[in-house]
Amino acid sequence: MAGLSIHIDEAEFKRLTRRISDLLHDVLELHPVYAEAAEYMKRSTENRILRSKTSPDGERWEALRDVTVNLKGHDRILFQSGELSKSIEIADVSNDGFELISTAPHASYMQNGIKRTGGFIKNKVVPPRPFMGFSDENKRRIAKMIRDYLAHGGE
Repeated sequence: MAGLSIHIDEAEFKRLTRRISDLLHDVLELHPVYAEAAEYMKRSTENRILRSKTSPDGERWEALRDVTVNLKGHDRILFQSGELSKSIEIADVSNDGFELISTAPHASYMQNGIKRTGGFIKNKVVPPRPFMGFSDENKRRIAKMIRDYLAHGGE
């Protein structure tokens, strides 16, 4: 029987798929959709701080202790001057993705929590109140942005 037959085993298929993916990545200009996604994530993160008071996984932040409420004069979590929400910035957008940062000096304490061993209240633990990160909804919306962008030929 005359003809041509090509056999591709699983390992070759994986290499081929990886190569096609690399080539597509090199040709596609994803910067515009990543810029849109970065703006969306900036707003989402600010909203998390100012309104929802939840971590990216949807868990409500631990309430302030009475002593903290008395010191601050209010019970708003992660809000004293608005500095934290105003500090959310888009640090970088490229063809590979984007980076969001907080420039507030206390951001890492709020994100990760801290155990204080000195100061006004000895051995005080500040629980983590994560505000940076991707929720499932964030991931779905960004994936949709990318799908729509690709479906319209990168326009």
